[in-house]
Amino acid sequence: MPRVVSLDIGSYAVRAVELTVGGGEPVLERFAQVVLPPGAVRHGEVMDAAAVATSVRRLWSEGGLRGKRVVVGVANQRVIVRQAEFPVMSEQDFQAALQFEAQELIPIPVEEATLDFQIVGESATAEGEPRMRVLLAAAQRDMVGSHVAAVEGAGLSATAVDVVPFALVRALTPPGGTFAERTAEAVVSIGGGVTNVVVHEQGVPRFVRILLVGGNDITEAVARELDVSADEAEDLKRRADPSSVDTRVNRAGQVVGDRLAPLVEEIRGSLDYYRSQPDSLPISRVLMTGGASLTPGLMERLEAQVDGRVELARPLAGVRVGQVRLSEAELVQYEPLLTVPIGLALAGEVQKGTRRISLLPREVSIVRTQRRQAFGVAAGVFALFVVLMLLWAGRSAQVSDEREKAQSAEQQVAQLRQERARLGDTTGIEADLAQRQAQVRAVLADDVAWTRLFSELATVIPSDVWLTSFNGQKGPPGSINVQANGFDQTSTARWLQRVGDLRSLSGLWVPSSAKSGEGAAATVSFTSQANLTPQAVSDRAQRFAEGTP
Repeated sequence: MPRVVSLDIGSYAVRAVELTVGGGEPVLERFAQVVLPPGAVRHGEVMDAAAVATSVRRLWSEGGLRGKRVVVGVANQRVIVRQAEFPVMSEQDFQAALQFEAQELIPIPVEEATLDFQIVGESATAEGEPRMRVLLAAAQRDMVGSHVAAVEGAGLSATAVDVVPFALVRALTPPGGTFAERTAEAVVSIGGGVTNVVVHEQGVPRFVRILLVGGNDITEAVARELDVSADEAEDLKRRADPSSVDTRVNRAGQVVGDRLAPLVEEIRGSLDYYRSQPDSLPISRVLMTGGASLTPGLMERLEAQVDGRVELARPLAGVRVGQVRLSEAELVQYEPLLTVPIGLALAGEVQKGTRRISLLPREVSIVRTQRRQAFGVAAGVFALFVVLMLLWAGRSAQVSDEREKAQSAEQQVAQLRQERARLGDTTGIEADLAQRQAQVRAVLADDVAWTRLFSELATVIPSDVWLTSFNGQKGPPGSINVQANGFDQTSTARWLQRVGDLRSLSGLWVPSSAKSGEGAAATVSFTSQANLTPQAVSDRAQRFAEGTP
């Protein structure tokens, strides 16, 4: 069964979950988290991609995570979620019209945003005209790019960029779950620097608000008021109790109570805004999750403000715990932190015929496609290089045969010289010697230094040109004829420019060139011819005349 890995980049830590999906109930296989350096992520935005990447690499190493393809989430003030109605059309048609339709709905210039949508239902106007309800998500492109850069800096690949509020609903509303009719449900996730409020109806998000307040505001207030470190303040926040006899715990309880008031008010105001919408449904309950959801007094205060049920979310109720390396006590402790990464991982389980919203920039997908194509081309280049080397080896064998013939003739001449020296000046030997020398000079007169010529070509050949065949003929006049491929016509131009500078060649030209393929997969095939110059001839004849080896 396939496994999906998710990455939750929080303000305080990075967390990852590995789920086995596709076999009914998802199985939690791995969970790990690593604390981030202060300031690496602020209010849900990656400020230091390199620092986050370092922490993610450590997370993968310490958590025993194996997958390199991850679903990552985003949640900050530069993420926009809207629901709107449009005339009924196909997904393909709406995708084409999205750039024009979205500008009226989002406060971000379309050219600076990454967009996606999901059709969530249909309705009809009073006149009976069919309409479709569309859930639209948008985010600043550069913000999403920072998240993707941190992921890729850790050696991973983001397969999708999910919206964290959607992940919350997905984690807490398993397929086939039952819902009270004509009611809505709210999920409130309180993290270190961001609080996500999402209201869904039957599992479909209808209202999303992302608040730039969270547990860190309370921790910082405790640290400031009690003059303690951040770690001590976090511990005191969790034990805060205004009725405690411990002075510091008592004082922390008072500070926490003061700081909870604006947080609860922000959450209540968000839910009230949803209720004020003309088509809103009553909220049956509010589910609390996130690292700061267990702050003492928070649930009681919120329950008093929203006049309804407030409960702790149970994301583990929808998954089966596998071989995760956590005890029962640790699972209970970490459960509020698991909601987002579990929901992100479930985004990787796409049912046939459905689509998930992903804010992964289109250019990232294009670059990855081009990389895969380039890898395929590189593999082809390597294969052609092997073929070229075989051709070169065959030519080298021919050159070696010629060399052996010349060496044999040289040896015979040397033997005759020895005989002449030993027997004296005889006319017959001199004539034979002259004949043998003439044979050697004839063999060596047009001997081409093929090995040197190949080395020169390998030095100057452009990196985007690869040879598919090579044919060389010695003179007079000698010539070469090659067939080559390149990425485009500029590759051919660079071949003419760089190879044409070789002193061993003259008259370099391209008699034919043809383009095949489209887009990133396009290539150009061309033939090229050139004459060999005297500089291509070896110095064997000269060395023979001089009597040097």
